[in-house]
Amino acid sequence: MITKTILEQIEGEASLYFDMKDNLVDFVTIAFPHFRGMEKMLEGKNAMDALVITPRVCGICGHSHVLASVRAIEDAYKNSGFTVNITQKASKVRELTLVLELIQNHLKWIYLVLVPHLKELCGSKELLNTPLKGAYGASLATKILAIFAGQWPHSSYMVPGGITSDFTYVDLTKAKSHLQKLTEYFETETLGVSVEEFLSFESCKDFASLESDFAKIEHLLIDLGMQKKGHAKDAFLSLGTHEFSHAAKVKGTKLFKVVSKYIDTQDAYAPDEKSYAKNALYKKQFYETGPLARCMAKEFKLIKNMHRRFKDSAYTRVMARIYETAHLLAFCKKLLDEIDISEVSCIETIALKNISGIGEGVVEAPRGPLIHRVQIKEGIIKSYKIITPTQYNIASGTKENPSPAQQAMLHCSQADAKFIFRTFDVCSVCTTH
Repeated sequence: MITKTILEQIEGEASLYFDMKDNLVDFVTIAFPHFRGMEKMLEGKNAMDALVITPRVCGICGHSHVLASVRAIEDAYKNSGFTVNITQKASKVRELTLVLELIQNHLKWIYLVLVPHLKELCGSKELLNTPLKGAYGASLATKILAIFAGQWPHSSYMVPGGITSDFTYVDLTKAKSHLQKLTEYFETETLGVSVEEFLSFESCKDFASLESDFAKIEHLLIDLGMQKKGHAKDAFLSLGTHEFSHAAKVKGTKLFKVVSKYIDTQDAYAPDEKSYAKNALYKKQFYETGPLARCMAKEFKLIKNMHRRFKDSAYTRVMARIYETAHLLAFCKKLLDEIDISEVSCIETIALKNISGIGEGVVEAPRGPLIHRVQIKEGIIKSYKIITPTQYNIASGTKENPSPAQQAMLHCSQADAKFIFRTFDVCSVCTTH
């Protein structure tokens, strides 16, 4: 029997069609019923308009979209014979705002998605439902973003050649103060230890004595047996070029080189409902993307140890997202300390009307690789394609070739399956087209 469930609180909604056998999930198809049409809207517009329009694809990862968009346009410059140079200052600020976006996303996911649904599933009183913790942490990250990028979400402060903001030492000092508060909040409320000590952990035994939200989440996941459930493909993909991540394809624990040109899309398999999502594949194969993929590609000892014991289970996937939050906070501090405000924010480029060519921008967004591909003729967009991270994780494949999320939900109860689906940090608006 096939039952339909509409899943909400995933930045939009999705339809899951469960095919049950002996009260366990035998197969699931996934449909996203909403239409976006952003790529069609961009055709015929000045390429600079993409820097304003594409951040509005999503209310969570607008910086990821504007960075992918500006990288795509700068790549089109390069492919037209005009190299675009940017200063270290602009490069580091672009990275900083992207990383802060990842942090605010992860904090909201922990306290507004994970904790409520974890409590609902286990009925435990051990962990308090405290959504304001996530909102407070995210607000501190957003305050730092605002110093460099103006309004959030949907900031549009990146342009070919750099950034439009020109901040002062006072602004930089404010940003460091906000980051200090954000780090202290995360250490006190979530981890129960300093970020530095947490990042030094190499095995689960190292945090066994903690009494914090992180420890309570870990206990509940173990109680629910999530270390034995939610296994996907055990194959991971990290593509964007950044200092905080490493571009690689990971199978098991072995790392391989990757080239983004092998990423392509196909229509989703959704026989029961029209879906406006597409599947994203690397060399026609599904891979998991996001924090667990990035942690495996960076070969963090704690996550590799968890993977050795529990493989790519729901437990490991959740732990990786919390671990990455700590890693990114430490990286933010490094970036702020390295920014030299005496450098110019933007280096002038030739007029866009002189540019005809194709370009690609690849970044690591909160949920994994985000790709923008643009074709420009005399500064005007001829075609635009956006491939989002959730298209890899929660694609809808066939029973013979399921996506990571479909694979992870197999042979579970329907309640467990819906929780496991959420461990991929699903974003509906980024998935639909």
